[in-house]
Amino acid sequence: MDLGGKTALVTGASRGIGAAIARRLGAAGAHVAVNYSGSRDAAEALVAEIGSAGGRAFAVRADVSTLAGIEAMFSACDAAFGEGPNLDILINNAGVGRGGRDASLKAGSEDLFDEMFAVNVKGPHFVTQAALPRLRDGGRIVNIGSMSGKIGQPFASGYAMTKRAIQSLTFSTALAVAKRGITCNCIAPGAVATDFIAGLRAQEGWDEATAKHTPMGRLGEPEDIAGAVMMLLGEDARWVTGQIIEASGGLAL
Repeated sequence: MDLGGKTALVTGASRGIGAAIARRLGAAGAHVAVNYSGSRDAAEALVAEIGSAGGRAFAVRADVSTLAGIEAMFSACDAAFGEGPNLDILINNAGVGRGGRDASLKAGSEDLFDEMFAVNVKGPHFVTQAALPRLRDGGRIVNIGSMSGKIGQPFASGYAMTKRAIQSLTFSTALAVAKRGITCNCIAPGAVATDFIAGLRAQEGWDEATAKHTPMGRLGEPEDIAGAVMMLLGEDARWVTGQIIEASGGLAL
């Protein structure tokens, strides 16, 4: 895919799935804004990697759970991308999980619940709002959700709720931008081998049990999700919008 001349913003892009997406975008020729919140070294290393491979990227620190952080992020993007509508691709990837904390329906705390909704729901909503006047007609929006938004998870009910909300945001956004030829879709990954699920993977036998219940017989890799995202960015996907696309190795079949 040739994305030469295109601009892209990936939130939460310093590691894991976000980094894999940013790497693919850079390799395809897009000028990539690599958003991060706390992992500065990882973000700068990724920018250097993209540059070494012949791409263009820059790191922008911002907490997307706050409107001030979102405003600062887009100010940096405006400075790098230029005036007027200046964005072709928005990837809402930033998210937080339970991080080893009890997020169950029985005992999850208010603070954790609020944190997850601030980053996972409020963030994408207001990032998308700020992106709308900047997106060029024919642009692409991809939200990174989760199979958690479809499958009941009493051990992480609040997190699952945030990922269901991302599906709703996808539907609403798709309708709002359709007449401009902009598409909005959601990729719902299954279990992907990243630091995001390190706490789960630390449980003895978790990897094996998850692979056993995944028809394709393995955990996903960040590149699997990046590949699914790339499918939605080209001209051939111009008629695909408002869809929840499961990239899960058949987990829900």
